[in-house]
Amino acid sequence: MKSFIIVLITAGMVIELTGCGAAQNQTQPSTSSALSSSTPKLPESSTAQESPSNSTASPKISIKTADQTRMQAVDFLNSHKGFLAGNGGVWETNDGGHRWISVYHHSANFHSIQFTNGQTGWIWSYRTLLSTTNGGKTWHRCYHTSSSLVSVSFTGPENGYAVMGTSSAPAGEGGPGNGLYETRDGGRQWHPLATPFHPLAVAFRGQQQGWAVGLSQVWHTTDKGKEWTPVYRYGNTVPTAAQITVAAPGSIWVTLDGGSGMSQTSYTVLHEGVSGWQVVAAKSTAGAGPAPDAIISAPSAPELAPGPFAAVNNTQAFLGGVSAARNFGTTAIWATLNGGQSWTQYPPIYGANGVPGSSAVSFATPQKGWLIDGLNNTQVLATNNRGQSWHQVFPSSPNPVRAMTFVTNNLGYGLGAPGHPNQILVTHNGGKSWSVLGRLPVSAAWEFDSSGHAMDFANSEIGWAVRQNHLFRTSNGAKTWTRVLLPEKRPSERLTRIMFVGQDGVVGSPYSKTCWWTVNGGRSWNYDQHETFSQALTDSNRIITQEVQRVGQPLSMAGAHGSVLWIMFQNQSWALSSNNGTSWTMHTLPRSLSYSASDLSFTNAEDGWLQIASGSLYHTVNGGTTWHKVG
Repeated sequence: MKSFIIVLITAGMVIELTGCGAAQNQTQPSTSSALSSSTPKLPESSTAQESPSNSTASPKISIKTADQTRMQAVDFLNSHKGFLAGNGGVWETNDGGHRWISVYHHSANFHSIQFTNGQTGWIWSYRTLLSTTNGGKTWHRCYHTSSSLVSVSFTGPENGYAVMGTSSAPAGEGGPGNGLYETRDGGRQWHPLATPFHPLAVAFRGQQQGWAVGLSQVWHTTDKGKEWTPVYRYGNTVPTAAQITVAAPGSIWVTLDGGSGMSQTSYTVLHEGVSGWQVVAAKSTAGAGPAPDAIISAPSAPELAPGPFAAVNNTQAFLGGVSAARNFGTTAIWATLNGGQSWTQYPPIYGANGVPGSSAVSFATPQKGWLIDGLNNTQVLATNNRGQSWHQVFPSSPNPVRAMTFVTNNLGYGLGAPGHPNQILVTHNGGKSWSVLGRLPVSAAWEFDSSGHAMDFANSEIGWAVRQNHLFRTSNGAKTWTRVLLPEKRPSERLTRIMFVGQDGVVGSPYSKTCWWTVNGGRSWNYDQHETFSQALTDSNRIITQEVQRVGQPLSMAGAHGSVLWIMFQNQSWALSSNNGTSWTMHTLPRSLSYSASDLSFTNAEDGWLQIASGSLYHTVNGGTTWHKVG
């Protein structure tokens, strides 16, 4: 059974830019209804023009286009057909998410999708509402306003409800939103409804029954919004955002966002089931304070900020959480099969580094779902086992998550793919596309990884990789790997990095004063209990030592390819030498990258590859003077 998900977007999301072109169906909301003194002010209709549908739409999303497009909402009608919406328009897939076709081009930043049946659906941004009546083949703008579409819920082809006003919470007791409105013509015109509360979010199921959040309570109506009755009080906290999901008339889910701070947002999940209203999950954080209406014994919710939510049926739901402070897996999706009485707690998805909105997950069946991953670039992950594991389906060629190293201008190896931390990837075209070559012989579970070099190849056949506190070696081009037993290695001693500068190599962790070093290309290893990884790497090679001392910055990573040497410093400056360290050229990373560097690799004095913390890969053909994105 498909649920109706209504989203209130929090402050801090990107506000859309009004485009240009011919406006369609520009309407002024009706003011014919008799209202009480508490009736909200009618939102003013905007005269701003916007880009018409399909005006400059490209026929297919390329990897480059996807990287440049921020998707915020996903909705699958079945196991094959689904829609993406985001900053730039609407895209459709008919093969489970592997390929996407642009079906509506627009400058707006769309963040929510709702279909009431296989043919009729709506997509909206803060200002613009789109509709389709032919299963998404064509989309038309049916409403545009200078106010904000905070929360929208349709009950059929003609009837729907919306909270309009401001998209973020003003100071005081009001909260987001301003008033509740009703449409009877598919969203072209909206009529205000009087409510005894300031609405934050609304959701209807059927023509009569609806639920709303406001005035520290959850409200219920059985007469199309004419009368409202409070059914649950969640305390005096004014949420900064709210979301209502109606899985069935007896299964209502409400997410309340609390305060925010230090990249954290406290939040609470309420559920009305057979036992009435209960707090079924909550996350209080040090940076954002206590979760709204959350008692000390409230069940825990995932991560440190609310992520997407989807209800599949009366009892099964999926709750996401996001932690912006962690690399290599900031997004976790938990599952419940009993209406929130207990949750299956899955670890963060490896390589899923940011969810762009609360509508970023969709389940077509209890087993099969999709998740949008990425804030500045977009990937689509899929699960076939109730969220237990995820794999990337778009783009079809995932970049390596953990590390990369190149041995020729075309041949490179990578470690870790989204959802698969132990996979080994290979590229034969300079990183434009990657394929799975094999995997390291360790369990599928993964531990927290630090940023930095975790794979290094001496040539096309011999290479090294670090995973799960173990060192591995290959001698056949990454097809098979064997574990290297390090002298005096204890299980508690962490290994997260491996770097070679010629025959000199170091393996260890930047968080530990324990490392192993070699001077003969790894044929034998020596143990040092007192030196940090950076110190050991600096001291292992005389040329590197001299340059680090000259620059006066701690070393972060280093590497060599023949007579070409490179050093990355902890302040993100870096040096390149083409003559075995006789002279060096200092560089700084472009400010446009927005993320810190996580890996660096050169094959000659001109060609190099840079991977940043978001996973994107860049290539230089002039020794690092300029970089361009690969893909």
